Amino acid sequence: MSDSTRSSRGISFYGPAEAPMLHETEMMSMPVLSVPADDQFMTWALSGGHVVKVLFQQGGDDGMSLVWSWFGPDYALPRHSHSADCLYYVVAGEAHLGNRVIPAGAGFFVPADAPYAYTAGPEGVQVLEFRNVSKFDMKISESLPRWEQIAEIAEQHKDAWTTTSAEHV
Repeated sequence: MSDSTRSSRGISFYGPAEAPMLHETEMMSMPVLSVPADDQFMTWALSGGHVVKVLFQQGGDDGMSLVWSWFGPDYALPRHSHSADCLYYVVAGEAHLGNRVIPAGAGFFVPADAPYAYTAGPEGVQVLEFRNVSKFDMKISESLPRWEQIAEIAEQHKDAWTTTSAEHV
């Protein structure tokens, strides 16, 4: 966060227009894959199905952060975990976690190191991610057959996702 967004009283101001993309920061380390799936990972990662921005980041291990994420329709996140607790709030659309649908206005909590996966609903999903740290990791523990499915979904949707994601950058 730049000095121009912080007042003399310590109040911070932020917005999506000036927020950096997650990959432009050092907030999250590069994902670690438990199963070699480099080709599938790259197909998924470069599909254009996601926009992730850091709205707020302060302090070190005892800091806090707020991340905004957009995932295109039917975008599948692989089974993964993070080294920090995270409270997710669905701003728009819906997220599918197994047989549960999390609609706009609802949320879910994932404790540190708990593996989870979700898929964006048919209209996509926007979520806010609240963490009590400013740095965390990502460990992907997806199976190779599921990686094949995720890559296939990414291939099917990449043109539409790329067009729509441009609206969120």
